[in-house]
Amino acid sequence: MPETQHMQDLFGTLSGIFTAIMIALLVAITLWAWSSRRREAFDAAARAPLEEDADMPKADRRESAP
Repeated sequence: MPETQHMQDLFGTLSGIFTAIMIALLVAITLWAWSSRRREAFDAAARAPLEEDADMPKADRRESAP
């Protein structure tokens, strides 16, 4: 029985470490995404779908009506 308890303790410890790493990763990604240094890149990416392609012929830019 003591070995089973040891394995449960080990699993609990590893589970806690994994959870702490995942929380730290979430915080790091959130800070990176909301960083003021990334604002210009994210704004450009947000505008990309709304900008017309310069290399696309004008006739192909129209949306076809159903």
